[in-house]
Amino acid sequence: MKALPSIAFNEFRGSAGDVTARVSQGRQVLSARTVPAKGKTPAQAVSRNRLSKISRSYKKLSDGQMKAWAVLAEKMKGISTFGQAAELTPHNAFVRINSNLQMVGEPMLEDAPAYINDVPEVLYEDLWISPDMIVFTGLEQPSESHVLVFKMTPALSPGVSSGWGQTVIITPGMAPDWGDADVTALYTSVMGVAPEAGKKYFCEFYWLDKKTGFTGESMAISAVCKEGSTAYNTEYSPRARVTMNEVAESQGFEKLDFELSHGSTILSVDAMYSNNTGVSSGEFILKKPIENLPDLSSWALGRCSNPEREWMTRPCLFAIWIQTWRGETEGTFAHRGGQYENEYVEVFGSAPVFEK
Repeated sequence: MKALPSIAFNEFRGSAGDVTARVSQGRQVLSARTVPAKGKTPAQAVSRNRLSKISRSYKKLSDGQMKAWAVLAEKMKGISTFGQAAELTPHNAFVRINSNLQMVGEPMLEDAPAYINDVPEVLYEDLWISPDMIVFTGLEQPSESHVLVFKMTPALSPGVSSGWGQTVIITPGMAPDWGDADVTALYTSVMGVAPEAGKKYFCEFYWLDKKTGFTGESMAISAVCKEGSTAYNTEYSPRARVTMNEVAESQGFEKLDFELSHGSTILSVDAMYSNNTGVSSGEFILKKPIENLPDLSSWALGRCSNPEREWMTRPCLFAIWIQTWRGETEGTFAHRGGQYENEYVEVFGSAPVFEK
């Protein structure tokens, strides 16, 4: 027979079998004892192994290196809600910094980095959460070394008031692309499903400096997923971008990647083609028209070369035309200046856009 805690013992605290006793606001409370799950996910296994490896590495540091981490730990101490500094040991500081670095694929630091306490908060225009997309727009990246860490919950009931304890890492470190950060595919990959309309989602995000391992203040928002923007109910306008995935047929193109930013008159292009047709140009036809891609003309720099005569690589100038006619979008890269070699043509960089 198992003896259970009795409510007669008002100050009893502890566990007996599957029952836990505690005192709350002067009253004795009995509850079922929580049993931790024995299994662990592959992601949890990787995380625990990484933490174990980092922790063991600390023990191999020299006395001088440990003293430097102790100095850093003093500077990294946070402030609690009660105005008292939180405890942070040199070992904790070492693990925290190197866990961040390992998370974004950077090597561990043995020497303590210079203290940085001004990693900015995340500034952005909007965060869109719909069944079709999860996209930040207007992100202001502090520097190239800062990457975005984004966490999000699975679908929760719209009546849930707090789901912060259920957020999981969707991307450990992502650099925005022209101010946008599309995490749609990453969320689907991690969660296995797309966001569901009518469900509530909790999100946390912050900048991480991949050179030092320091992070900025974590920002948190919650929103109910619905069609369009969760913030302003305005229509999201994706940036016009074309890659080889959108090409139905081409004349010699091996690589094609160009994009036009929102409201911009600058075209960013990276293309490669070759041909032996006797015409100094490359052409392609898209599978379907691209949203927000107008008919345009542009001029871009590039180079031409022959693999057998690489030393004769020449700078060149190219005209670019994009036009949609009867529902079919065509593009042309035409050589207009410099010595032309049809074996190897590269067009790259930024170029002005002139709409037709």
